[in-house]
Amino acid sequence: MSELFTVTADWQRLPSNAAKAKRLGALAINLPLAVAAAVGAGLLANWGWPMWLVAAAGVAWTTWRVVRAGRWARSFAYLEREQDLLITSGLWNKQFSAVPYGRMLSVEVQSGPIARLWGLASVEIVTASMASNATIPAVTTEVAAGLRDRLIASGEAQALPL
Repeated sequence: MSELFTVTADWQRLPSNAAKAKRLGALAINLPLAVAAAVGAGLLANWGWPMWLVAAAGVAWTTWRVVRAGRWARSFAYLEREQDLLITSGLWNKQFSAVPYGRMLSVEVQSGPIARLWGLASVEIVTASMASNATIPAVTTEVAAGLRDRLIASGEAQALPL
């Protein structure tokens, strides 16, 4: 593999419960959708084999998302440097982003109901270009608060003069 996406020991990883929260989210969203799709197929096909085909596809997709959650969490890492924030992620399509602190417009912290259940929050960095926006998903709320404060301080210190 290329050195381009190599993550060293200095990089921060997502906590172990990030994968658990991702798994629970996949189950909470995909299973009801799979059941609804199977019932809909059953109604349209007079409860025949298409219902079972849709149900099997829904179970397979949900299982894939649940199994993949661990790899998703392990593939994500970030590194705070003096001038920028580096983020790498991706299972199949690897992505590496560098967000200069001076280009940040705002820092947002979000936590949905499943994330709050596990004590997690996401930190989103908004820049002037949508292409350079970045998100650090599923960090602990303490890490999210500290990261938010450090990013805001670094952004203000390196902001371009008006």
